[in-house]
Amino acid sequence: MDNYYDLDIDWIGKFKNSIMNNQKSDIVFGYGVTGKSIVEYLVKLKRKITLIENKPILPEDLFFLEQHNIQILQDEKQLKNFHDFDNCYVSPGIDLRKSFFRECIDNHIQLRNDTYFLNQVDTTKTKLIAVTGTNGKTTFCTLLQNFFTQHKLKSKLVGNIGTPILDLFFSEEEQCEFIIIELSSYQIELLDKETRFDFGVILNIEPDHLDRYDSFEAYRDTKISLMNFCDVILFDKESAPIKSNPDKAIQLGIDESYILQSWGAKSFQFKHQEKQFRIDTPYLKGIHNIKNILYIIKLLERVCKSISLEKIVLFFNTQRGIEHRFEQIEINHPNIFINDSKATNIASMTSALNSLENNIHLIFGGELKNQSVVGLEKLFQNKLVSLNLIGKDTETILSYLNKFNNPFEINHFNSLKEVLTHLKNRLKRNEIILLSPGCASKDMFQNYEDRGNQFKSLVVEMFKCN
Repeated sequence: MDNYYDLDIDWIGKFKNSIMNNQKSDIVFGYGVTGKSIVEYLVKLKRKITLIENKPILPEDLFFLEQHNIQILQDEKQLKNFHDFDNCYVSPGIDLRKSFFRECIDNHIQLRNDTYFLNQVDTTKTKLIAVTGTNGKTTFCTLLQNFFTQHKLKSKLVGNIGTPILDLFFSEEEQCEFIIIELSSYQIELLDKETRFDFGVILNIEPDHLDRYDSFEAYRDTKISLMNFCDVILFDKESAPIKSNPDKAIQLGIDESYILQSWGAKSFQFKHQEKQFRIDTPYLKGIHNIKNILYIIKLLERVCKSISLEKIVLFFNTQRGIEHRFEQIEINHPNIFINDSKATNIASMTSALNSLENNIHLIFGGELKNQSVVGLEKLFQNKLVSLNLIGKDTETILSYLNKFNNPFEINHFNSLKEVLTHLKNRLKRNEIILLSPGCASKDMFQNYEDRGNQFKSLVVEMFKCN
């Protein structure tokens, strides 16, 4: 198992011995990006595998599975002989409330995901940094990795960001000093009791995925449980009810240590230990990005103690935002168009609105995922010129908002093109078109990236001035 950094040889030896002494098989539930990486890695370990996948499998993937004698089941109910299995590796998109997983536990089958294999990493040489939160995880992790790269500190970013954790063990790059793992609540659910992170970060916890959890409290508690696996945890003081500890549990926030003094469209100023600092952020707009930056600084204080705050501050001046996250579309047009398609929950959409003054034409809607719409009328009333609804749960949103005497126009459309066609001849100077749907996308699009890309293409096609 050659890879770019040293493995924990003791862990590998124990794992191989368990394979030799036990001829039972592994279940892999789900064959998306993560599930596929788990199957490929277990094949490398010469494990017997049963795959459960109810969606169509591509011909080239089917050939690989058949070539390695992997049993394929389209429904978990087809699996009867539970006593033949050791482990069930679950892809993040699979709901653990299924009765199948209770049967696994009752039959002493270990429920795991790809985070389990992080136990291989030799943490005497490589530090593990786990990052979770409802909104801003990918921006935070990407900026953190960019900082390491700029300062010639070798790092790898994996997990919920889209690069499977097990890609670590298929690479032959050099040993790295840091592995950054972006973790969803789904991945945290199945963290192994022996897994340890040197640093953990909980950015924020807002209502989301309430179609997957029985309550917001259950979702929040899953996020907070990351602290049980970290030597040091940094947490958002406003949304994570954790007791602070100067050595082990450190509050994140705009506080007496980092005092935010002013902020605008392209820069902000803060004060730390009687020193004034200005950070130019022409590409990272909004209060949510300011918080991200200050949180990264607070983490780097502990991770890279040899690098001065002055050097850290300079780093952010050149950093761009990430596609589909409050992304201003560069187009020759007097109005501003913002693609915030990654806003798949109402809390993220709220951050986008709070980063703008007013005069907004908001494109909102999709799959609400059981989120409450209570209070939207107050959020919208001083911000919007118009609310333009799309997607599956339009009627739910409309039936709530129609109870109020709203000072903004409300319209319902069947596509993004219909929205933009409607707005094209109504735009006035200084008005903003903001796609920040606050909902999941799969009722109308492949994913949030597809939604954002379609929006950007339509804006360029319909509004670009020659």
